[in-house]
Amino acid sequence: MKKVVMFSVAAALMGCQSTPEQPAPQVVNPVVHECYFFGAPEKPAPNWICSGEVNRDGYARSAVGFSGNSAGGLAHQKNLAIQQGQKELADQVKSEIIVSMKNKTGTLGVNGQAGATQATSAELDSVSNVVLEGVETIRTMRGPDGYFYVHLALPKQALQQNVERVVDEYQDKHPEEKQGMTPEENLKLADDIAKALAHQ
Repeated sequence: MKKVVMFSVAAALMGCQSTPEQPAPQVVNPVVHECYFFGAPEKPAPNWICSGEVNRDGYARSAVGFSGNSAGGLAHQKNLAIQQGQKELADQVKSEIIVSMKNKTGTLGVNGQAGATQATSAELDSVSNVVLEGVETIRTMRGPDGYFYVHLALPKQALQQNVERVVDEYQDKHPEEKQGMTPEENLKLADDIAKALAHQ
């Protein structure tokens, strides 16, 4: 009888040991990030590196500068990144400076009777190497790719001061420019200059 009971227990235990069901393989979707480091496109980066936007009301413009040149050391690399960011900001501000210049100086411009291309060339020269004052550094970072990133922004008040400064410098250098254009002439001239800048 003992053998029968032992055999029954063994059979019962064997029946309970069925092969467990394997779970269905899960499909893993790769994570797609919004931004990657410039020197390492497989590594995700903070969004500010790609967009350069500042979510603060006090700033008119922002830009990101970066440098992969590490031969001169970290300080040199940071300075190169700052210079590139400042150039990006200056490029954003050029059209506003030209419009303000047109409104204040009232030059005749491209299709005008006097001034014509000379006025346009003088204005382009005035804004071609704009150095902005009052630029603030929002963030800096040395990425895992070896690049140095810097996030710069121009406060609204500093934007207006920079525009006024460049216009004043232009007026000091070109006192012969005709004053008193109509608003329509100013708008047309601003459009002509913006087109000329776009084709540089």
